[in-house]
Amino acid sequence: MRNSIRPPPQASEFSDELYNYFIDLFGKQRTQTLTMALSKPGDFFYLRTNTLRTTNEELVDRLKEENVNATIADYGVNAVALPITPTGPIPQRDIIIVADKTSSENVLVGSHLYRPGVKRFNRFAKGDLVTVVNPKGHIVGSGIAQQASSQLAEQKHGLVVRITNSYYDVPSIVDLTAHQEGLFYSQSLSAMLVAPILAPKPGETIIDFCAAPGGKSTHIAQLVNNQCQLIAVDRSERRLTQLLTEAERLGITCITPFVGRAKEFVAQHPTVQANRVLVDPPCTALGVRPKLYDETTLARIQSTASYQRMILDSAVSALGPDGILVYSTCTLTIEENELNIQYLIDTYDFTLESQIPFLGSKGLAGDSTMKTKVQRIYPDTHGLTGYFIAKLRKPG
Repeated sequence: MRNSIRPPPQASEFSDELYNYFIDLFGKQRTQTLTMALSKPGDFFYLRTNTLRTTNEELVDRLKEENVNATIADYGVNAVALPITPTGPIPQRDIIIVADKTSSENVLVGSHLYRPGVKRFNRFAKGDLVTVVNPKGHIVGSGIAQQASSQLAEQKHGLVVRITNSYYDVPSIVDLTAHQEGLFYSQSLSAMLVAPILAPKPGETIIDFCAAPGGKSTHIAQLVNNQCQLIAVDRSERRLTQLLTEAERLGITCITPFVGRAKEFVAQHPTVQANRVLVDPPCTALGVRPKLYDETTLARIQSTASYQRMILDSAVSALGPDGILVYSTCTLTIEENELNIQYLIDTYDFTLESQIPFLGSKGLAGDSTMKTKVQRIYPDTHGLTGYFIAKLRKPG
């Protein structure tokens, strides 16, 4: 295993198929800068201020009291920014632990390694110094084993490696008193744009399809001061339970959960006609960073887009006349973004609405209205998580 490990790449590693897809979409030079940006986190880690309990200024002061440097991110979304600091080389230990893709990307920015993220390992004892690599052999961090390898076969949870060296230093927030008091929610700045663009109003019925883990649902509730009927739909009972736990921490009281798929919700609630719906469906997540590699195929892009349209069909059924639908993804493909919006326009006669706030770039496909009214956020251009957002109105 040691012979195959290597430092992180300078650019995200994609298959030839996916890399050529990006070249067709963005051109060769832009693809190179985009994949370089994707392989690293941005300059800042963002927290959404919970305005139900505090203000931006008060949160910054509270964080400084706990030795966390933060500044207000002035984008109109109640965000504060914590700097992400690159660190020095990672010591390479004799003991190697292979983490799954998601966990290893978290370790790269300083997160500890927990049992669900462990894939393979050498034999080790509690207290041993270990190096963590991703499935491709990229070193992502090193630390101290918190239990022996002999215990892992019987355990599904628990801390395995306390990370002491990572390539990027991101302030730890979960143990902060400010976190325990529900003063903030950790969320990418790109994702923070979605709820304000939805522009919820007090007293409305709002449905968040694919709602877990709850960042956008809790943001919607925050914007209307808990004064709406907010239905959070997700097929995962475990993730919805996590959503409700977060809601309790934040002081959110207006969320009604529904465990099931979007079409199951519509079948069981055929008379619901929401004022607004949010669809942030499962996607290929090609805008998420840091991303050292990605094995997405063109076939998966197509199948994911088809699945997203099924969710959109249900969302349309649950949305009342003249209602607002906001669609968002954290991916960069046109199949999962502009082409799905064109589907809504062609199939249901939806019309595109302008977005506020608008921090991104124009769209890549469709007519001039499509290109100017949808919003694309890029890691290389905007320094943020890659995102797509569209806002549409259903015919009256």
